[in-house]
Amino acid sequence: MPLNDQHVRSLLQASKETHAHEIDCDEFNARMAEYAEARAAHRPIPETLAKVVEHERLCANCAEECRALIEILQA
Repeated sequence: MPLNDQHVRSLLQASKETHAHEIDCDEFNARMAEYAEARAAHRPIPETLAKVVEHERLCANCAEECRALIEILQA
């Protein structure tokens, strides 16, 4: 499947926003419960989860999984 202009722009933007100190999906998943619980309860997100917040912003797959968990916790 060829990439269209929007895909290329999105990839370039994600590359530009990527930093060496980020967490990967495995680490996000390991910390997602704590993060999702805070979000579901509308509590402030602790600074210790800043990298989790950033990963969720950059990774559509992890963001989707986290949204699903938050919905479950709020139900």
